[in-house]
Amino acid sequence: MRFHKVRKISWAEAKLICQTRTSSLNANVVMSHNEHDWYDIRRMTEDELEDSVRASLRAERALLQSGLILPH
Repeated sequence: MRFHKVRKISWAEAKLICQTRTSSLNANVVMSHNEHDWYDIRRMTEDELEDSVRASLRAERALLQSGLILPH
């Protein structure tokens, strides 16, 4: 993730955040990517979250097209 407001966390931390009443600047509190990488996204606005997801998908698509990673 390119945004400094995103913090990579463990699955256990994500589960705890989801179970705890907490405030968020968007409709979500955590995000998973490929079911292995978890991120705390509470400090991101809806627009920042949308931009971040788009940037991540563009980067992943570029890697797929270049052959550097293979689809599952």
